[in-house]
Amino acid sequence: LGPVVVRVVATSVRGPAHVKEGLPCQDSWLAVAAPRASLAVVCDGMGSRPRSREGARAATLAVRDAWRLWQRSPVGIVEDLIRIVEAAWRLRLREVAGEEASTTCLFYAEDGHGRAAQAQLGDGLIARRAADGAVAVHPSRSEGFGLTHALGTPHSLADWSFTFVEPLAPRERLVLATDGVSEDLEAGRIGDLATWVADEIGATQHPGRALARELRNWPVPHHRDDKTLLVMWK
Repeated sequence: LGPVVVRVVATSVRGPAHVKEGLPCQDSWLAVAAPRASLAVVCDGMGSRPRSREGARAATLAVRDAWRLWQRSPVGIVEDLIRIVEAAWRLRLREVAGEEASTTCLFYAEDGHGRAAQAQLGDGLIARRAADGAVAVHPSRSEGFGLTHALGTPHSLADWSFTFVEPLAPRERLVLATDGVSEDLEAGRIGDLATWVADEIGATQHPGRALARELRNWPVPHHRDDKTLLVMWK
């Protein structure tokens, strides 16, 4: 057997509302595709907060900071990782107040010791399509009525949805998306989306650009929100 290759196709695009208003994309993503331990993060800055774009970017970097420290222990728990993320995010913001930079935060993190964590604060989607086509969706703890938990808003560890999972297996696909994608996606189509991105978009010369083009031409009428989609596979 040859070495394990981890691939990621991901992008963030501005939604029509932000294009019309001349505002930047307030989503952010980050991935580390490594054979021993991979990481994937997507964050959606809350549009009602003036520094949400910075908050989302800081959150992706904070998860990477926390993950690097968390990997050092073979017995660290998911709660440890989340607590470090929360602290690292506040430090990454420097002088920016957290409540001005609120953002959702979703991530998948392998620890290099045969374990992986999935965690979600706020809206969005974490899902996995197994080699046999079965799809498992990570349960969110959305409050409904347009309310969502986020970094920078009042919340506790109990408001995160988190668990240990098996690391990605060969031919399995991991999907992370902000709610600009997930709210328009029927549950029965998640597996098809993952396969399409990995097999068709992933085979193009510039996958990120190809995916961005598809997200800008999103087929759901009246969509307004920024969109981030990330697919990782081995």
